[in-house]
Amino acid sequence: MASDPAYSWPTRPLAPPTSTMDADGIILQPQPKDKPAMISAHMAGLRTDDEFFTFLRENKSNTAVVQFGASWCTKCAEFFPTWYKLSKKHTQVKYAVAQVDTLKHAIRGVKYSPSFHFYRGGRLVDRVLGKEPQRLDDHLWMHQD
Repeated sequence: MASDPAYSWPTRPLAPPTSTMDADGIILQPQPKDKPAMISAHMAGLRTDDEFFTFLRENKSNTAVVQFGASWCTKCAEFFPTWYKLSKKHTQVKYAVAQVDTLKHAIRGVKYSPSFHFYRGGRLVDRVLGKEPQRLDDHLWMHQD
């Protein structure tokens, strides 16, 4: 039987790639988006501070509710179907989901995930912490326009 060639593991960890390339070797740059991602027709996905502040500015005349969560937050993922159903129930309110992983200034004051912040006239007026469906439903009912 022929002897196997000697294999060895790298002695130090491999460095992560510094740029993204496609199959032809062309470096891909992230493209700016004109509008925030829409999770559904009535719920926006906010990834940057600019998208967050634009969402508040565009919805100054209405009550806007933003769920602050993270991609790694299991409680956020478990509660999202309930949050979506409540958003369908209270249609007068404007909804958004903000990713705390990618925001810098908009997440000041967010200490818990998921956290639901209610804005009126662009200002924070109320918040609900955690995944309590009845409590969130009561606050949504209370802040309907």
